[in-house]
Amino acid sequence: MSLGVIRMVAAIVGIALALATVTFLPMWLVAEGWWYLGEWFSWRYPHLWLPDWASLKPLRGYPPFSLGGYRIPYPPGDETLVKYTLFLMAGGMAIITALTVWLPLRYRIKAVCGHPGVRLPIHHAYQQYVNTLGEKYNTGKIDVRSIPSTGINAFVLSTPSDRHVIVVSDGLFAQPPAIVQWVLAHEVAHVRYGDTQSTSLWLTAFKSIRLLDSVRTSVMNVLLRFMAAIPLVRFLVWPVFLVFRAITTIGRIGQKLGSLVFLVVDRWVSRRMEYRADRFAVEHAGSESGLYFFQYLVGAFEPTFNLLATHPNNVQRYEAILDMSEANKANESDTDNETTTT
Repeated sequence: MSLGVIRMVAAIVGIALALATVTFLPMWLVAEGWWYLGEWFSWRYPHLWLPDWASLKPLRGYPPFSLGGYRIPYPPGDETLVKYTLFLMAGGMAIITALTVWLPLRYRIKAVCGHPGVRLPIHHAYQQYVNTLGEKYNTGKIDVRSIPSTGINAFVLSTPSDRHVIVVSDGLFAQPPAIVQWVLAHEVAHVRYGDTQSTSLWLTAFKSIRLLDSVRTSVMNVLLRFMAAIPLVRFLVWPVFLVFRAITTIGRIGQKLGSLVFLVVDRWVSRRMEYRADRFAVEHAGSESGLYFFQYLVGAFEPTFNLLATHPNNVQRYEAILDMSEANKANESDTDNETTTT
């Protein structure tokens, strides 16, 4: 199973867990409470007592006082709740995905590093280098943008519509061309192997889950305010508030557990993705530039986008590239010996 598939499965499991607690579980609890009360009242609305005051007589014509004796409808079944849950999730993801696709990448770049970046001219040497790699591996168009930062930074962003952009700091662009090409090849590798798509799925899905959670919280607040404005229902505000608070807490716990599932797997997968991207860069830009880069680089050059993904440290990556270089030299030596013997 490929790293991308493993990471995608972890994202889907984490999303499902968070979605179950944010959407399905609250609706299931309401349905269970509905069923319990229906059984308690023999599926008939009770006749609510109302003082025999002239000022209160008009209320007898409105719910819940007018419902006494009528049949209580049955709650929806679990299958219906699952369908509603998936429908709400699909709607939320459709909205977030549409916004993500419609939103220019420069705004996403600005959200990450505080600057939209400046696109390199199409004939720029580095853009041409990325285009060559992209065409070779059929990655689709990959733009390169620069950001005004003296630090050594580079990362790649993708959208659900398969748009990609590599963002490189001016501090990195100031390095020798061989170093810059090595880093660009590393970022192209993330696109080539689909590393960015699982991250996009995760971020898009969790934004939609948080959107659903926010909408639900807003509806709860409106309902509580409405109940507080009705004198005869006002005494129910506090217990209803406690129920809403419990539902909100369960949803937040579910989101944290869903995140934990993804992040535990992502911790393992992301390290291997970085080694794989380094290997790709060595194959296309050589090992010397990578060795130099990690020997003198201080800190990490790629952000984690708040996913807490742990990349291998620079010493580990330096040693891995050194092992690749020695293995390549050994293979070349064996090939030369075979040619000489022949």
